[in-house]
Amino acid sequence: MAAVAVTTALGFALYPHIGLGDVGMLYLPAVMLASLAGRGPALVAASVAVAAFDFCFVPPRFTFVIVDAQHAVTFVVMFATGLAIATLTERLQRQQALARQADLRARTEEVRSSLLSSVSHDLRTPLAVITGAATSARDSAVPFAARQELLATVVDEARRLERMLGNLLHLTRMETGLAPVREWVPIDELVGGALTRVERMVGDRVVEVDVPPEIAVPVDPVLLEQALINLIENAIRNGAPPISIAAARIGDRVVIEVRDRGPGIKAGDEERVFEKFFRASAAPGAGLGLAVVRAIVRAHGGDIHASNQPDGGARFVVELPAAAAPSIAPALAEVRS
Repeated sequence: MAAVAVTTALGFALYPHIGLGDVGMLYLPAVMLASLAGRGPALVAASVAVAAFDFCFVPPRFTFVIVDAQHAVTFVVMFATGLAIATLTERLQRQQALARQADLRARTEEVRSSLLSSVSHDLRTPLAVITGAATSARDSAVPFAARQELLATVVDEARRLERMLGNLLHLTRMETGLAPVREWVPIDELVGGALTRVERMVGDRVVEVDVPPEIAVPVDPVLLEQALINLIENAIRNGAPPISIAAARIGDRVVIEVRDRGPGIKAGDEERVFEKFFRASAAPGAGLGLAVVRAIVRAHGGDIHASNQPDGGARFVVELPAAAAPSIAPALAEVRS
């Protein structure tokens, strides 16, 4: 209706300078615009356009009286043109929707196939190790020391399975659009919790932590701790010690860095490392850890990027929004005292 009104106003401005047929052609873009909303709106626009053209421009003007039969033919052609445009547009939109659905199904099947292939392979290995170690440990002829070592292997592989399944669950949760449950949490507590969870994997590796105790962010503590765990595990698997974890507040954002002294990231893979199932090395894993990190960080309104350090090693930088919290520093000081 608005498009027809604008066209009518334009027709009044141009009518002294153009012919009646040209004025009628001005209404076609309005009908085409309405056809984007469907056949119904297009038919309404075509009907209103014909009525406005007849009333405002066809002699005798400002009446609906049709004196010349030629004008009636013009009205029919205008209406038929609008109907044809609407039908073609609706058909094109239907075809585009079908094409999008087919593309979505194809991509879903591709992701599902990749997920099943990757996960089944990566789950099979620790399960085989657990089965073999548990079977051997059950044998009474196995010495006590060897049995303890076999049981430790079972525990390690079980934890590895737990991490893999946890990554899958977190990634599914993020991709389904579930919002994080936020609360103000000190960064040093999150880092400490993450290091405790991966203590066995860290072993005797040197981990340098530089996180001021007064820095806190409004995040889902479970999810962000998982993101830190994945970053630390990635540094252990693909990097070399010492591993450095640092945090700082810059303006209205909190920046968390995880660095290592390994071979770094291959040129051109700085963004690919965050893709699902992408593996930068032959280290075991499903290639989901960093994809989970990016999903968690973006769910919190932040961002993450990877780069190489000038003196060697990979560097992962997480940026999170941190709105001011007037009472957070005193509260943290009171808790620590």
